[in-house]
Amino acid sequence: MTRRRLLPFMMVCSALLAACGRPDAAAGGTSAAVDTAAPLDPERAVRRLVTLFGSRMQAVSLLAPDSLAASRLQEAYGTLVTPDLLSDWMARPATAPGRRVSSPWPDRIEVKSVTPAGVDEYVVTGALVYASSASGESAARAAARPVRLRVRRSGDGGWRISMYEQPPPATDAS
Repeated sequence: MTRRRLLPFMMVCSALLAACGRPDAAAGGTSAAVDTAAPLDPERAVRRLVTLFGSRMQAVSLLAPDSLAASRLQEAYGTLVTPDLLSDWMARPATAPGRRVSSPWPDRIEVKSVTPAGVDEYVVTGALVYASSASGESAARAAARPVRLRVRRSGDGGWRISMYEQPPPATDAS
């Protein structure tokens, strides 16, 4: 009699364990780290990487002393950019993307296009959107500036940003 009650319980537990074990199996994806995920569609993976990178920019205060800024760069971008690019930014934090003033701050990157640039390499164009808040209101879009990134597949099969360009703001020549 105990076995009769135990069997349905074991079946439910088995089903739950199977469902929890590989959440991506039903979607046909691959199991990988969030920062360097490489789904079957490379363009989707590249867009996801750039979006994640843009969302982390506000956490990198470039107002801090260089040593503190360098450690923030490592924490925020270490798994998203190539080691060479990260080394360059850590050596010269003022050249890195991040929060330069208290307001407005970089909020996100809106991807406009993802274009193949060779085998396992893409050029991404978009806009870095800045947000600000006035008098305690919620964050609102303050400005947007064009950005261009180069993304390539790394040795571990994930994607990494290998180049980031943001042209200087246009000056008014009146």
